Parts: sequence; structure tokens; C-alpha cells
Amino acid sequence: MFSDWPSELVPQQGWGDEAAISAFKDAVPWNVGRDFVAGTAKHLASSLGLTKPGPPIRSKIIHDKQLQVLMPALGYGLSFPLSEIDILRDCVSVYCEWLSALLPNPKSSVPAPILSDPNHYARIIINHFYYLFVPRGAQGPDVINRQAVLCHRVLRTLQNIAQNSPCLSEDTWQTLLLFLLHINSALLSPPTVKEDAGEQLCERVLSVLFETWLLACARCFPPPPLWNALRESCQRWRHRAGLIDQWNRINFALTGKLISFMYGPSFPEIKFSEDDLNIIPSTMSRDCIAQVWYRILHIIGNPVDLSRHTVISKTPAFLKYAISSELVIEPSQHPCLQMLPAIFLSAMKGVSGLVDAFLGVPNISLENLNQKGHHLSSSSSLSLSSEGRGEDSARLLASGRAKCNSILHLFGPWLFEAALINCNMQASLGPQHKTDGSGSAGSGSRRPVSGFGGESGRKSSDSSVPSEPQNDRLANLSPQHFQGGRAEALGALCRIFCSKKTGEEILPVYLARFYLAVHQGLRQTDSNATAHQEQASFTSNKYQGSKTGVCSETAASILVNGVDLFRLDLQGVVSLVPSVLGVLEGVLPEAEVNAPPHLPVPLLRRAATHVLLSILPLPLHFQGLQVKEVGCSSGERLVLSHLRPQLVNLLSNALQVETDPANTQMLLGGLLFCVQDAALCEVMDSISQHNFSSDRDHNIMSSGASDTVSSHGDYNSLLDDSCETLPVGDSLGPVGSSGLSSTTSASHDSAHALFVRAIYLVCHRLISSWKSDVNVSLAGLELLSGLARLSIAEQDGLECKRAVKWLCDYIAYQCSRPARLHSKDLHSTIVAAFHCASVWLVAHPYLLQDKECLGTILEVIELGISGSKSQVKSSDAPRLKHEKELKPASMRVRDSAEALLSCVLSQVGTFPSVCGAESLSSLLDELTLLRHCNTCDVSDQLTRDAAVQHFRYFVAQNSIMLALLEQPLGNHQDPQPTVTALIRGPFGRVAWTMQLRHLARHKSSAKLYTVNPGRPLPMNDVGIKHNVKPKYFPDSVERIPLCKADKSIPSLESVIMVDEKSAIEHDKLLQILDHQIAFEDNIRRQVEREITDYPDVETECVAPPLCHEFQTARLLLSHFGFLSLDALQESVESAVPSLVALDSSMAGFAKDLELLDTTNNRTVDTGHVFYVRAGQTNPHDILNNVVSVSSVHPHFLEFLGGLGWSVNVHQHPGWTGHVSTAFTVTTPPQDAPLDSNHGGSVFSGRTHVLYWSDALSEMAFVVPSPALSQPNSQPAASNSVNMGLVLERCDGSGGGSGSERSDSLHSYDVEVDQGSSLSSHTSQMSFGHGNENRNRKFGRQTSAMSCGDHKVYIVWLESFEDSYTFPAIDLLNETITGRESSSWKDKEACIYIIFIHALTNGLFRIKLQGQNAKLSMAGPLIDGQVVSRRVLGTLVRQTALNMCRRKRLESDSYQPPHVRRKLRIQEMVQKYRYEMTEPEFYSHLFTSPLC
Repeated sequence: MFSDWPSELVPQQGWGDEAAISAFKDAVPWNVGRDFVAGTAKHLASSLGLTKPGPPIRSKIIHDKQLQVLMPALGYGLSFPLSEIDILRDCVSVYCEWLSALLPNPKSSVPAPILSDPNHYARIIINHFYYLFVPRGAQGPDVINRQAVLCHRVLRTLQNIAQNSPCLSEDTWQTLLLFLLHINSALLSPPTVKEDAGEQLCERVLSVLFETWLLACARCFPPPPLWNALRESCQRWRHRAGLIDQWNRINFALTGKLISFMYGPSFPEIKFSEDDLNIIPSTMSRDCIAQVWYRILHIIGNPVDLSRHTVISKTPAFLKYAISSELVIEPSQHPCLQMLPAIFLSAMKGVSGLVDAFLGVPNISLENLNQKGHHLSSSSSLSLSSEGRGEDSARLLASGRAKCNSILHLFGPWLFEAALINCNMQASLGPQHKTDGSGSAGSGSRRPVSGFGGESGRKSSDSSVPSEPQNDRLANLSPQHFQGGRAEALGALCRIFCSKKTGEEILPVYLARFYLAVHQGLRQTDSNATAHQEQASFTSNKYQGSKTGVCSETAASILVNGVDLFRLDLQGVVSLVPSVLGVLEGVLPEAEVNAPPHLPVPLLRRAATHVLLSILPLPLHFQGLQVKEVGCSSGERLVLSHLRPQLVNLLSNALQVETDPANTQMLLGGLLFCVQDAALCEVMDSISQHNFSSDRDHNIMSSGASDTVSSHGDYNSLLDDSCETLPVGDSLGPVGSSGLSSTTSASHDSAHALFVRAIYLVCHRLISSWKSDVNVSLAGLELLSGLARLSIAEQDGLECKRAVKWLCDYIAYQCSRPARLHSKDLHSTIVAAFHCASVWLVAHPYLLQDKECLGTILEVIELGISGSKSQVKSSDAPRLKHEKELKPASMRVRDSAEALLSCVLSQVGTFPSVCGAESLSSLLDELTLLRHCNTCDVSDQLTRDAAVQHFRYFVAQNSIMLALLEQPLGNHQDPQPTVTALIRGPFGRVAWTMQLRHLARHKSSAKLYTVNPGRPLPMNDVGIKHNVKPKYFPDSVERIPLCKADKSIPSLESVIMVDEKSAIEHDKLLQILDHQIAFEDNIRRQVEREITDYPDVETECVAPPLCHEFQTARLLLSHFGFLSLDALQESVESAVPSLVALDSSMAGFAKDLELLDTTNNRTVDTGHVFYVRAGQTNPHDILNNVVSVSSVHPHFLEFLGGLGWSVNVHQHPGWTGHVSTAFTVTTPPQDAPLDSNHGGSVFSGRTHVLYWSDALSEMAFVVPSPALSQPNSQPAASNSVNMGLVLERCDGSGGGSGSERSDSLHSYDVEVDQGSSLSSHTSQMSFGHGNENRNRKFGRQTSAMSCGDHKVYIVWLESFEDSYTFPAIDLLNETITGRESSSWKDKEACIYIIFIHALTNGLFRIKLQGQNAKLSMAGPLIDGQVVSRRVLGTLVRQTALNMCRRKRLESDSYQPPHVRRKLRIQEMVQKYRYEMTEPEFYSHLFTSPLC
């Protein structure tokens, strides 16, 4: 920069007014001169008022000639030896006081000539001060300390004048700067020796130099010769550690000012200490700051020269020392050069810190830079230590940071050169898959990029600062001593390239140099690490036989700082995979790793795990891609798919030895991805091979490998020259090409082999070492659940049985742990294990055909429900149920065991049912059954209130509700004693029709009678018919004589004869009787003629009609034992009766019955999918993206199809994402046909959603879109009004009041059930008359609502940087489901976000955000993971489900679905129970429901 300018740094002999002082010394002898100087200095100092009390005496010096005599004497005194310390002190005191003439308020003791021309005399004084700083040779520490005190006083005085003087001239500024340069050269240019004044004053003189230089830049900018002098001087001082410290300090201060006005106040600021806050003058302009920053940055030349001791020692001072020393033969062998590795490391840390500052890494400071260990940047340490889960820690780089090319233009030459120290640039003989242990340059024709000559092969003892005894020895430096600084440079380069934004282009020349540097950094192992590794391996093999891994400093720095290298669209980065894989094999599969100092081993393993997860999908994705490793000239090519067995082995071996919980969970996520990817790849491979010729463009496997080589089209120099470069959007043939066939044909690499290995590994570790860590246990159980759902052609039933057996053993062990160890976390693992067992049994129903497996399952269910097994050992006598104490581990464990039992009895082997996967319950209800009843005239307007009146309702065992219909259904042509039962229990609703038959159904078809028997033949001997008139009194009654009593009642005739009127009435009555008798006789004869007269041609023999009147409800209850005398007596007296009759006529019964039906028996969750185009932050713009297919990524709709299947919300009986349309089947409104050109908006929830379910869970995926211009009519279904309470708001009140979804789906308020008992988890309900039993609560007493306040966002990003500005809170209004609590907006929303970013190579980068809770790290997706297209939808769905399950496990108020249904039934018993005695109950059974 200043090479064309002469330097103003004159030789030291010509500085300091040498002529005048020499004349003074030559004029008088030493003793005379000493006495004269001592007297003069003492006299002048006594008048200053410093040694005696009182004000200073006014100076009597009034002429310039007087000063011309005195000042050479004082200057001569400053050159006295340190033994004359008093004279030196007086001279310094006089000159310091006289320099106050330059201040606004000069001292009174300053002579008048100096006051009249302060700049002239100040320059003379400053020149004389030089002699004070000249080293006096070897002195004792006490003497040097006295000199240092005087020097510090002079420096303080000069610094004060520079800061506060208003009258400094340009010449004075230049004199001051030259003085500072000369004293620094005098002190710092010589090699460092013990007890040297330069070593003690180094930091102080350098700080004054740079701070004064900055002041001069603001007030009187130094000319180029001075800048050249500063540059040349600094290059002679580079063997001093203080120079690099001050260089870093000034660079940081200037960079902080530069960044503040370049990028604005929002850019992260550099943190400064209190001493450095005002180091930059406030009056310095922006242009001046930029100029000074650039010049100071290059003031020491190339910092990489610090790694070359031969260059550093090429100074006159080192040459002079070598000539005069008897030990040092070469200048480069001076002992002080032993400090160069530490100095080089400090310089590289400073450059690395400047890189971080321009990248926008927060909390950058010089103190943190000096405190942190080698090659561990603040950004990398924060990202790795936070496990990538925190929202704040995830955003490590500023959004407005500089581009990579700009930073590389500025710092790239230094960093690349430092990264390639001691690297043999000759191509290696073959691919380097293993770490090169030599670490030294080869003997090829090309020289290493280093300045060490033949010393590179010497063994070093330490890679950092040498110990104190080594300072006396000759410098014996080798390149391995500088690995720390080289690692720092590699780490800075990795951070620069990892800061690449989406769509940003990096120059190919930079990529090439970077790949070469990374390759060399990965393949070399420093001798220090090798020596430690050999020692550690010897010790471990001697005692344990284990193996210790090794990782060099450079490789560790690349791993820690380059975790994102394979997650970005870097062209040709795949060529680094072989080199990276060799380093990973030395870190991950070893139980002990010899990591560099200051770098925690778990942090190194975490970084290695991140890198491994990034390269796992590459072999199956880049099918047939042949890679030529960087630096390989042998012509050997590597097919990337051949690395897959090595990657899988590395993953499984890492899981066996990993002890860190976070690392283990990450490895588990990668393992599940490997198995799923391999399984789907094999299935699709067989499909693609079958119809490759016709359907290549449509099969999933071909689409899964698209865009495989598009990122390498411009970077073929690092790949095989003969590799075919395909255009963007094409693929390397079908994924089932020859590369895949050769890979998957091996049995050890097939999906089945991975499946078996994963089961064995995870189950073994789960029981042996993971059982005490809740997060790792949950991650392992989630992996096993994912494996259970895999569809693998060659599944081994024995392995599946073994997995279920291990799960049961895990549950038994966790339940058997001591009571002091039982906690919420422990029970969460047991609950998750029960759920995992359910998944396995539903997916593999054949396991229950095995007697041993069935017995194991039932034993662990018994253990979960009762707390103990009835038969601990096979030799023990089993204990009966009534002999055991009901003492489960917790209510949560008991509930989960009950759920597994229900799954075994009702779902295993039958899911999905005839109703489909959308519903586990029967879709029949009272209204539907009555419409099919043949004895009931049902109108179309039948309401639920009217329908329930036809049923009898009973509750059995306080948990099963029976709705009995005694009318036969219309499809029964052969009436039998029939009852139709709707059975509502904790696990759903089922419908059964039962008939009382005396014979089996197949035998009942034969009729025991004929429908038309025909006319019988007449019989001639019908016998004699005797007409006998019966007698009512004996014949002797007429002969009995009458007595007076008989005659006391007059006869009728006597009465009639007396009264004429009575006689007339009697005649009329006789006429009526005669007419009636004649009529009845006529009718009787007609009837006898039609019926009794036989044979008759008009009369046929007809069978009597069958009986249709049966009290079937009574028969059913009686056959089940509910109507025995003991049972009825118990139902009257017991607090918890076995059978309770409900009064369906009470108000509100039908409504509560509907609430029970809509209380789902599976967990329900909702995921909301958003599409964010590059740079979008406005919620309305984000919602508009999915309106048209042209606005979304080509793979977005395919991804949506992988989440679930499309269902119509009006005809779907399951969960739809909103309570207003969930669990109901209604008539869809007549809307316009759906637009086939949509970009996902059709799944907004208005008409369709994406749905997925299994036997245990339901999940709906909604793609919110803008509201239509004509909003859809609200679903008009009477049974969809009260869903809000059904899904359990957190406070029991109507959720979402006052808030609406954008698609006109409202969250309804419910004003019923304010006293709902669902707020308490009651295992038994009290029905006695005593208040004590009625108010008793059991189990959890917290609010047991299934909180719906957490949200799951799935966000597709076109630009990865938009994940930091995604408006998650602003989009909450679009995600209302009706399950929210009334105050969910008032508190901080719990939002889980899964970001998906499509890379140009066809893979997808995942970012997880919002998992801040204790049970946070839900898998299988891991933050930063890269996955393939074929498994993207499946993994995202599983992760979303696991996030919700983790949230439920963590919640204290959560109740399982079957518990909520059970409590709903118990609540209805309390409200609608018949209070009847035993006779009243019997009478009720014999009474029709409608009576």
C-alpha cells in the first residue's frame, strides 16, 4: 500500500537531538557533567511544587538562550544509567511540567519562552524523552521497574497532551508519532529476553502508540511516509505477543464503528470493555474510519507470516543477536520465537473475530475471543450447545450480513493461506478415506506451502504455547506447532461458506480453494494428537481393551464450524463426502475421543452427528454419481452409493457408544430416516423396474431422485471428467438403477437388515442404558413406533415378537423401580411404552396368535392396571383378582394400560373397520336406527329428543352406557325376540342387534310349521252332539217353602199393577230387551255359521299370527345377570351400582348424549401448512401463495399428498381441523366445483382437508388460504354446535370467543355443563346419599382438559433466511380450531414450527423451532437434518404427531380420550339417574319406553 513512499523512520542514532547532547557530553568530563545535570534538575524540580508543600514557584527562565543551555543538560540527564534514578526522575518531572504549556491551563512553573512557542520546545522535549526509553541492557527487575515507572509517567503526559491540547501543530503531531515509533522500535525490535524493559513496557507503549495514532487520524491525518514507517515498524515487532493483542483491539474498535454506519443500528454490535469504549475519537468522520480501518488491518502485513519463523526473524535486531550470541547459529533459532504459535493463533483469532463481526454473529467481543478455546467460534458453540432448538439461538447470523464473496475478497487470501500451512499441494495417490497420520509434506517435487524447509518432519511436543523452561532453548518449531492457528482459519472459512444465503452465488475459485483447504484439514493429523492417541490406546488396551478415537485440531474445527456445509446449495460439495467420512469414523464410533483441548467431546460429537445427518440421504439420492475426491489424480473414482454401508455402520456404531442425551436423540432420528428411506426406496425400485418404460416420469422413486446433479453442472473439475452431467430437473435414471441394485442387493444393506439391526440396537440400549433418561427413552420409543408402521416385504415375525417382548420388559422394569425414583418423567416413559406396544400390535396383529406373546402382553397390562402381576414366576401360584391390592404406579399408567387392553380386544386385527380409518366407532345412532325400524312411523323431521324416547338407557359398571331398542328393525323378515343395543363406552360406540334363538341360526331357517297346510278331509264319524242346558240351581229349590222373609220384598207384578206409569215403562223395557235378544241371537248364529260350522268352502285353515310383543330389554339384562335379586338390591344400596337406569325424558339428555358421541376416543391434532415465497413477511401475502399452483414449488402439492389423504369435511366423520365440522356427516352445500389449478388452498378446511389416522390418533392438516369474496355458508348441522366443549377447552368454557377463522368456520360458545365433572379425573363416582361419598374425588385434581393452545406449523420456505422473519404470531388467527382456551391469546402461544427448505439438488433441509420445553426434542426429524423427497411427508407427519404427544405427556392437566368419555358417562349418571326402589325398577322394565 505504501511501498512507493519513503519511510520517515530514521536510524535510532539520529534521533533525540543527538548533536546537542553529544556536544554537551564532549565539553565536560562525566563527573562534572553529572554534577551539573543533577544540580540543575534538582533545582528546577524543586520549583515545581511536587516535592514540597505549597504552590509551584514561577519560573525565572525568561530567555531562549537560557533554555538552550538547560535543555541539552536535561536531555543528557535522561540518558544516564538507571543507577542515577533520582536524576532521571527530576528530569522527567521538569519536562512533564513544561509540556503543560500545550494544555489550555499551563502550570505557572513553565518558562515564558516555552509558553510563547510551546510546539517548538515540545518537539525538543519529546525528542529528549527518547533517551529515557532506550534499553540499558541487562538490569535487575527492581531497576527495570523504576525505569518503567518513569516511562509510564511520560506516556501518560504525552497521551494527555494529545487528547486535550488545542494547539498541537502538524509538525508536533508528526514528531509525537515518530517519537512513539522510535521508542517502540527501541523496546520491541530486539528479540525478547528475560527481565527486559521491552517485555514490561510492550503493552503500554503499543497501546499509547495506536491510541495516539487514532487521535492524529482524527485531527491531523498522518502522511503516507508515516504510515509506511508504522507498517515497517510493526512488521519488525511481530515476534511480540502484545503487538497482535493491540492490533486485535484496534481492529475490533474500528470494525465496530465501521459496521455501525455500514449496516445500521439493527446489525449486531461488537461488545467492548469500558476501557475501549472511547478508543475511537468521536470527531473521526466515516470516511476517515474506513481509511484507518483498512490501513490498520494491513499494518502488520500478512498475518500468516507469523507461522514462518524464518520470515519473522529476518530483521536487523535478530541478525545482530545471532552474530553476537555463541549459542544461536541462525536468527530463526532464537528462543523467543517459541511464542510464535501462540502469536499466530491470536492473530487468526482476531481475523476470525472480524469475520464473525461482518457475519453479524451476536455478542462478539475481544474478551470472548480470548477466553474461548481453539477453533470454537461463538456462533458454532451457541448453535451446537443450544441443540438447535431455541428460537433466539437459532438466528446466529444477521439477515443483512455481507455476501460471502465480499468477506472472502477481504479476508480470503489470509484465511486460505493459513488453512493450507504445511500442505502438500501435490495430488494424493488415491482417495483419502482414512486420516493421514503423517501430517507432514511428502517428498514430491512440489514444495509445501510453508516456510519451514526441512524442519517439517520434526516431532513437536505441544501445539500451543510452550512451557516456561522451553524459552531458554533454541527455537525448534515445526508446522505442527501452528495447527491451532490453522484450525482457527479453517473454522472462519467454514463459517463464511456456511453463511451463504439462498440463491447467493460464490465464485468457483473460492469454492475450489475452500474444498482444497477443507480436504487438507480433514486428512492431516497433527503429531500431538497422534502421540496422545497412541498413549491413550496403549493404556486402554492394557486395562480395558477398548479403542480411543482421534481427531486433529483442524478436523475438529471443520466439524464444529462447518455443520451446515452439506445443508446448503454449495456446488460440488459432495466431493468432500469421502474426506468427511474418514474423520467421522474417528469421532463417532469410538467410546473415547482424543479431542483437542478446550473443546468438549460431547460438543465435537454433536457437530459430527450434524454432519452425518446431512450426508445420510446422499448415497440413495445421487444414484450412480461418481465422485473424484479433491486432490486425487490417480483416476480412481468413487460411486457415492457405495458409501451407504459405511454410513449405516457408522450410525449404528455411534449409537452404541454415545452417552450424551442430545446426541443420542439426533442419532435415533437419523437411524429411523435410514430405515424408512431404504424401505421406500426398495418398494419403489421394484415398481420402477416393473413399469420403467412407461411410467418413469410418474413413479415416486424417479421423482425422489430428481435434480441430483443439477448443482454440479458448473463444477465438473472436482468430479469425474467422464461423469454425465444431467440437466436441471432430470435424474440419474430411475432410483432403482444399477447403482441401487448393487447397493441394496447385499443382505446387510437391505431395508430388512436395517430394520432388524435398528430394533435390536434400540431395544437393547433402551433397557440397558437409556431407561433413566426421559428424553432419550421417548426418542427411542418414537423410533420403535416408526419402525412398527414400516411396510417391509421380508418382515421377520420373530424380530417383531422380540421387540414387543422388550417393550414389555421395559415397562416391567420401569414399574418395578423403587418408589423414591418414581416421578412424572418416569411415568411418561411408561405411558409412551404402552402406546408404542399398541402401535406394534395394531401393525402386526399376527403377534397375538402367539401364546407366549399374548401372555406377555396381558401380564404387562395387568401390571399397569393393578400395580402387580398375579404370577411373578411361572412356579408361583397365581393370585386372583380379589386377592390383589389395586395399586397402580399412577393413574396415567393405569389409563395407558387400559387403552392397550382395549386396543388388544377391539382394534388389533380389525383396524381399519368397515367404517374406515376415519372412525373407530359405529356411525349408527338413535336417529338412524329408528329410520330403519319397521314398527315405528318415523317422519323425516325426527329430532334426537324424540328419538331417545324410544330407547331404554342403562349404565353398567359405571362406565358402559346401554341404549336398548325393543322394536325389531326393518331388515328382519323373521321376527324373533330382538333387541338393538347402542353400547357407548370409554373406547367408542358400537351397535349390536341381538335375537333370542332356541336353535342356531343355520338351523333356524327350517320352519316347524307350514304356511298353507291345505284343506283337511271330512270325518264321517263325528260323533253325537248333545245339547245340554246347564242348571244354575238344583231341582229341589222349587220345593222349598217360602218364609216371611221371602215375602218381605214385593214382586214385580204387584208393583206394576199399582202404578200405571210404571206399567208403561215396564212394557217399553221389555220391548227393548226382546229386540236386543233377537239381534244378538242373529249375530251369534251368523258367527257360528262362519266360524264354527265345518266344513265350509269359504273358510280355510290359517296359522295363528306370531307373537311380536317381547320385553327384550328385560331378557337381555336378565341373561347378563343384571336383574338378579342380589344385583337389584346392590343397585339400590350401593354407591357405585352395577346397573343404573337413566331417565331419557329429562331436559338436556339428548344434548349430553350428543356431547358424549362427539367426544372422540382417539387423540386429535391439527397441523397448519404455510407456503412462504422468498422475502415474504406479510401474512396476507403468505396466504395468497396457495391460491394458484403457479405460485408454489413443483413438489409442494406432492408433499401435501404425503401428509395424508383428502377428505370432504361435510362427509367426514372424523376430525377435520375445526370443531364446527368435526365428527359429523352433513349435506355438503352446493358450491362451485373445485379449482384443479389450486396450490393447496382446497385444503383450507372449508370443503376439504388432509387427514391421517391410525387406531390411536387422528391428525388433520389444514392449508389456510384467504377468505373468499362470498363466504361459504356455515355448516347447518344441529349436532355440530357444541363441539367446543367436547374437545375439552382448558378452562371448560367456550373457546375462541370473539375470534373467527378466515374461512368462516366459527368457534362456538357453549353455555352448558358449567359444573362439568370433567375438571377432575375420577376413577370412581359416588352415588350414595351421603355428602362425604358424593364429594370424594379420586386421582388427579387439576384441570384435566386436553389443551389445544399449542400450534403446529409446517412452513415451506423458498428462502431459508425467511425462517427468522416468519410471522408466526400474526398467523394465529388463521389456525383457530375451536379447542383453544378463552385466554389463549392473552398468554404466550406455544407454537411448534417445522420449516422445510427445498434445496436445488432435490433434497430438503429441515429446521425445527419452538421446542423449548423439557420434553422438547421430538423426532424423527432433527433440526438441520437433510432428508430425501420420498420420505419427507411421512417424517414431517410423524414429527408433528410426536410434538403433540410430547406436549400431552408434559401437561399435568391432560386426560386420555377414553378417560374423558368415561367421565362424561359418569356425569350423565349423576344428572339423569332414576331414583327407584326394587318394585319400581321391575315395574319400569315391564313398561314401554313411550308410556
